[in-house]
Formats: sequence, structure tokens, C-alpha cells
Amino acid sequence: MLHLQYDFENSDNCNTAGSTLRYYRIHKGYTTRELANLVGVVPATITLYENDKNPIKYKTAVLLADILEIDRQLLFDDYTAFVDYPCNALLQEVRAKLSLNQSQMAQRIGIAPNAYSAWERATRTPRRKEFDKIFSLIKEADIKI
Repeated sequence: MLHLQYDFENSDNCNTAGSTLRYYRIHKGYTTRELANLVGVVPATITLYENDKNPIKYKTAVLLADILEIDRQLLFDDYTAFVDYPCNALLQEVRAKLSLNQSQMAQRIGIAPNAYSAWERATRTPRRKEFDKIFSLIKEADIKI
């Protein structure tokens, strides 16, 4: 009789947040539906995450990591890592390193100065669509997140 066994001791093939999510979901014995119910999303959302069709939202990634008992950084993409940094401190660090004031930073990102100011005060968080411009400034400042 042939027995097949999956090696769950090695997660080397998990090179995306989605593949990592799938690996640990299966490792912990959850079905897609069970995990979705625990997180409060529909099963199709988990499938989209696992297939890397949608990025995992920050709060969802944190909740999934808690449920799966893994480091939440494993489920983060660049944007969610930025939000987790926390982003307001990172924005201040980038701005200081590039010797820009808040208005100049806002102009480089393409937003209103009052919106940028709210980001640095942590009363608002940048959206994913604004992150590409922010990420280029992070790279320009040579800061790792």
C-alpha cells in the first residue's frame, strides 16, 4: 500500500503571500470555508488571496496571521508592510531624509497638503493607489521597510 504524505515542515515554496496563506491554512487543517468564517469574509475571498489575485488587506492579514499563529509579515505585500511600519513614522523619516517639507512631499505624491498632513498625524492612512508614488520616494530615500 502506498501512502502519500505532504511535508509541512518546509515552507520554502511559499514565495508569495497567497502561497504562504494556502500552506499554513492547510497545515493548520482549515478548509477555505472555515478560515473565511473565522475571518468574516466569503470563501471566494480566501481563494482570491491564495491565488494572488487580490492583495490581502492589512486588517485581514493581521487577523489571518493570528488565527494561523504565524508572523503577520509573511502575509504582507509592500503596501501592508508600509501600513504596519507604522506608515506615519516612515513618511516622516522619508521626508526628513529627502529634506522636504510636508507641502513638497504632498506635491511629489500628487495629493493635497492637508491630506498628507493627516497621514503624518496618523489620523488617515494612505490608500493603496497612492502607495506607488510613496514607494518610489521610500526607495529614493534608501529606506528599507
